[in-house]
Amino acid sequence: MKTAGIAVLGILATGVALPTLADSLPMDTAVTLSGIETVCTGIGSSKDESIWSQYPVRVEFSNGGSQYLAGAHVTLSGRMTTPVTFDCQGSWVLFRLPAGKYKVTAVMASAPNGPSASTIFVTSGSGPQKRVELQFPHVASNQ
Repeated sequence: MKTAGIAVLGILATGVALPTLADSLPMDTAVTLSGIETVCTGIGSSKDESIWSQYPVRVEFSNGGSQYLAGAHVTLSGRMTTPVTFDCQGSWVLFRLPAGKYKVTAVMASAPNGPSASTIFVTSGSGPQKRVELQFPHVASNQ
């Protein structure tokens, strides 16, 4: 056991990053990830809270029938130094992003070996909420 601990310390000392698992965000709660305020929501009446419209970007997960899908592994990249990766049990992710160009990618938890969906978008960081939809045409609705 001491050998394994020494090996991990050796890896950390060299500056090599160990892989980490994505954190699952709490529902309907703002969380700051790498300086980006993020909210996982979109299920039940809580999605209708007026505060959510104040976020510049809303990413929605849906299938080919335009039904919301819940539960995605999400990665956001763009102006931040390292991509933000997390799991969201809702069907929407809200971001308070500064103006810029971003890429969001997701894989549905119900189809972890299925295809990912991604898109590149630009936000001004203010004004009307930008709606970004990621579609998974062959995934059945789970709501």
